[in-house]
Amino acid sequence: MSKFFSSVLIMALIAGVFTGCGGSLDETYQMVTLREASHTSITSPGFKFGFDTPKFIAVHGNVGLVRDGNLIEFFTGEDLENKVKMVEGRKYVAGVRKIFSPRVHFAIDFFVAGGDTIKVGEPYESSFPTLLSGFDEGQFEEIDINGITSSVRDLKEIYDTKFKVPEAELTYEEVNYKGEPEMAYVVSLPKVRFILDDMDAGMELILKALIAENLYFSGGLSYGGAPSKTLFPRSWRTSTKIGGKVTLEYIKYAGEVVPLVQ
Repeated sequence: MSKFFSSVLIMALIAGVFTGCGGSLDETYQMVTLREASHTSITSPGFKFGFDTPKFIAVHGNVGLVRDGNLIEFFTGEDLENKVKMVEGRKYVAGVRKIFSPRVHFAIDFFVAGGDTIKVGEPYESSFPTLLSGFDEGQFEEIDINGITSSVRDLKEIYDTKFKVPEAELTYEEVNYKGEPEMAYVVSLPKVRFILDDMDAGMELILKALIAENLYFSGGLSYGGAPSKTLFPRSWRTSTKIGGKVTLEYIKYAGEVVPLVQ
């Protein structure tokens, strides 16, 4: 399908949406690829673009990550996490606007899938992860992660310690340490596992992306004092190989670092 015909088609679809709402259409959404829209040389009235079935890697709340090859861009929308579920597994067009503040991203106005139009709209608030090209890891120790187990004797080696994790499996699973099951992100080292704690919304988006693309976790963690005998008794730690909770200090993703913002 030619770019011209695609633009005409989406213009007609959008016109139908606006007409049904008693409004009028005076701008078009130019059909392009994500890579094309990411270049400043590609312009459209109002920076409005149409994307054919963009590939969402992960969505958390009002913010999502979309991949086109090695290019990853942020998309936002009101209740986006649930709106994306409505088009999963379907061919659809996303009508978006390119926004340049507080960071470059694409605000989704609507999805069109078959005869269905799903209005999205720009959210009141979007929690983007903080991305840093340079990050000082000097305060994080390089420990022998192969020597750490869930026993208190070994855990003492990392009491009140910030340490690096070069590579570890990351899962989102059900754990039960409060008397009832709950879902949690868990990092698995060779002989011990830790529940990730104290993360912000932006960091959780990145964790979802790592799991969705089957990538290893790489980053920094900090461990407190002795594990609670009430929440993490010895028998439970032995059976689950979980040594307690750690604070997620930073994550490495796509060549950048996502630090915990407090």
